[in-house]
Amino acid sequence: MAMRENVLLFLSIWVVVSAILSPSTGVFLTVALIGILIVLEVGEFYLPRETKESLKFSAYLLLLAFAFIVARKVYEVIK
Repeated sequence: MAMRENVLLFLSIWVVVSAILSPSTGVFLTVALIGILIVLEVGEFYLPRETKESLKFSAYLLLLAFAFIVARKVYEVIK
């Protein structure tokens, strides 16, 4: 099995396990973001350009969702 396939297999397993074990959507999105960032950092040299760009796009979307989650939690604390 090629290293590229191992990296994507890791990400797939990470997302499935985090979906099963996460108590809420916010936690799942945060853990999925962490998994994508790990894959982008470790697998940078092994992934093709198209895969890296799609993972970066997913990371940007999850960062936006994470910012929304943090803003909502801050609002709850302030309120």
